[in-house]
Amino acid sequence: MNNSQIQKYFFNELSSFNYKNELAAIWKQILEFVFFMNPVVFITQPQEEMDEEKVRKLEYIILGLKKFEPIQYIIGKAWFCDSIFIVDPSVLIPRPETEELVYIVCEYIIEGSENVLDIGTGSGCIAISIKKNKPKSYVVAVDISEDALNVATNNATQILGNTSVSFINRDILKPDFTDIFNIKFDIIVSNPPYIPLNEKETISENVLDFEPHLALFCDTDPLQFYKAIAMQAQKLLNPKGMLFFEVHENFWEEVKKMLVEMDFNEVEVIQDFQGKNRIIKAKYTL
Repeated sequence: MNNSQIQKYFFNELSSFNYKNELAAIWKQILEFVFFMNPVVFITQPQEEMDEEKVRKLEYIILGLKKFEPIQYIIGKAWFCDSIFIVDPSVLIPRPETEELVYIVCEYIIEGSENVLDIGTGSGCIAISIKKNKPKSYVVAVDISEDALNVATNNATQILGNTSVSFINRDILKPDFTDIFNIKFDIIVSNPPYIPLNEKETISENVLDFEPHLALFCDTDPLQFYKAIAMQAQKLLNPKGMLFFEVHENFWEEVKKMLVEMDFNEVEVIQDFQGKNRIIKAKYTL
């Protein structure tokens, strides 16, 4: 098959599946990450024959997409903050609203040498992107999942050229969480699990069936992890240190109220690119 035929084959095979307006973006990712082709070049060479190995790869991808497996897991890669991250089902797929969280945090790294702690790092996308943008900062990232930390370590090596982010296997819900730290932090950032278990039935198939539940769901209390992180932040933050959260759009008011009650100051809710209240920042003054 030539380029023109292979493109028609892809869209025809998936036309009856509920991908809405995503197919064009998925096709672009396949061209870039699997075929290693510039989409413009692909279009301008419609009669170019595609080799059999690429056709087989495409057939495999289509089978996965028909099962609603996320394209990022099928190809093992995802864009985030202008870098390509390795992803697999042990980590969440990085999302655009989390990119906004990173850029906001970087605005507050004024000196460039601040100590930053990322709690629940997953693929390492937040910690690594902060380190990439603010290379003089000292960045520590923790996660309960050893598999996720392996992915994050590989991403640090690939994107930064080294493992200059310190990765630690730690459970934020354990009372001894702070025992291993011998420094204070200027910034703590987290995109924790924030979907209550009783909302499982509202989650789309491709998320529920493939993304790690450990990173998605809290218990029935939507503030479970926010409370735990805020309590540990009181011990770990320097005076006037900053705490940044990505939050569930339905529970931002509760998170804000909790932080105020825990003596955090200058608590501010920030809207994402869709106009949703998804990011909260606060200052802790002893």
